[in-house]
Amino acid sequence: MKRLFPHIFPVPLLAALSLLVIALSSPAIGAPVLRDSVTVDSDIVTVGDMFENAGINAERAMFRSPAPGTVGQVSLENIRIAAAKVGVTEFENPGLFNVSVARTGIAVDIPMLQDLVTRDLEARGTILRGTRVQMVPDTTPSSLFARNTANPVTLTSLQYQPVNHRFTARFNVAGQPRPLDISGRLEFSILAPHLTRNLSAGTILKPQDIEMREIPARFAAANGVPTLDQLVGQQLVRNQLYGAVLSLRDVARPTLISRNQVITLFYRAGPMTLTVKGQALADAAQGESISVLNLMSNTVIQGIAEGPGTVRVTTGNNAAVASL
Repeated sequence: MKRLFPHIFPVPLLAALSLLVIALSSPAIGAPVLRDSVTVDSDIVTVGDMFENAGINAERAMFRSPAPGTVGQVSLENIRIAAAKVGVTEFENPGLFNVSVARTGIAVDIPMLQDLVTRDLEARGTILRGTRVQMVPDTTPSSLFARNTANPVTLTSLQYQPVNHRFTARFNVAGQPRPLDISGRLEFSILAPHLTRNLSAGTILKPQDIEMREIPARFAAANGVPTLDQLVGQQLVRNQLYGAVLSLRDVARPTLISRNQVITLFYRAGPMTLTVKGQALADAAQGESISVLNLMSNTVIQGIAEGPGTVRVTTGNNAAVASL
């Protein structure tokens, strides 16, 4: 008996064919999608940079990126050509004719260059550490960007003439094809301590009494400029006016004991302490040696200033100990 419908397929096969027809008539599922703008920080633009859903081709290079800190436009035609070369023959385009490609960068400015010159001069011993260098170029360098890297700019050569403070420097800027050459003059300054008010001799300096301000390095004291830590807690040896620049010659350790002051002499040996009144024969700061007149025996004893109004007799001073 013949079948009346010889060309009717089984139901499962018919369903599979229907799905195949739908798949062939629909856009490719998961096709790369062209981005409207791209930002990179490397030398190349990859498929993954240019397209969303780039798939296995994401890491393949398409073309070189623009110079650091700049933006370029890439035409749709050039994108098609570059994509085809790396195996991307079809992609979705949301109506774009050009794609903006920007490359990040680090702005190269004068402070960055000054820092490199300063470190080089310090390493040579030409300037003291802490000296501030200001570059005064003959011509203002044009705006420049370096590639994002740990060392965006390096100093490759520096010529400096101390007589007239002229310099010529060459810098290598990462990501730029040519070196940066700058010439001009260097000016040096240093932070120096200035008094914030009038102070009299004997004043113990506090942090609020001192302000660090820049002065030309040539005006700095020959023996260097003291730091804030070297001055706070020290005693002025003479009257000083507001704005005065301080040097180490202007201060001394605070006087604990004054000449002719009645003080306490003491000697300590284990649990035993001997004390007697004495008269200081000189001024003394903490830890300084001082001569003291024993008011009981009328003998002169050597000791060490320990604190306000107290002097410790040293263990080697047997005669002094005997007179206590």
